[in-house]
Amino acid sequence: MSDSALFVPPDVVEKWQNALRTREPRALELAYALALALPAEDVAAALLPPTYNAMDTASVEMSSAARALLLEANAKYDALRRGAFKQVDLGNHQVLGFERFGEGEKLLIINNLSAQSQPLKFRDHAGREGWDILNRVEFIFPARVQLEPYEFLWLLVE
Repeated sequence: MSDSALFVPPDVVEKWQNALRTREPRALELAYALALALPAEDVAAALLPPTYNAMDTASVEMSSAARALLLEANAKYDALRRGAFKQVDLGNHQVLGFERFGEGEKLLIINNLSAQSQPLKFRDHAGREGWDILNRVEFIFPARVQLEPYEFLWLLVE
């Protein structure tokens, strides 16, 4: 990530990486989700500790159902595997937001890198229709939401 922190300051990334090193379960799930959603370029390398391999299933303590859901979504949406990447400022420096674009697909990926609940403003997306591809529900983007610690959302924007 050349402008590596972009909208996430280094101290936020460092705290999240410490949670990975101490094997905080929710932080590990988030790392696994990020490894699937980020381009395999320097973006993931800037967030994940050099010795950490999020894709090593032995290092990720999460339910097999959650893992299967993430892998299924990754396989279904071409934008997650080969799509363009654009970081999005969601108004909270503890939250990493980015869009992945593919042929006819636009996904908004939201990641709370904090161990605390975080408020989030959807700004440009408020009032638009969307689909939560992990929870499989349709919704209208609200103006504001509260993210749980290390919560991540994969949203199809229509």
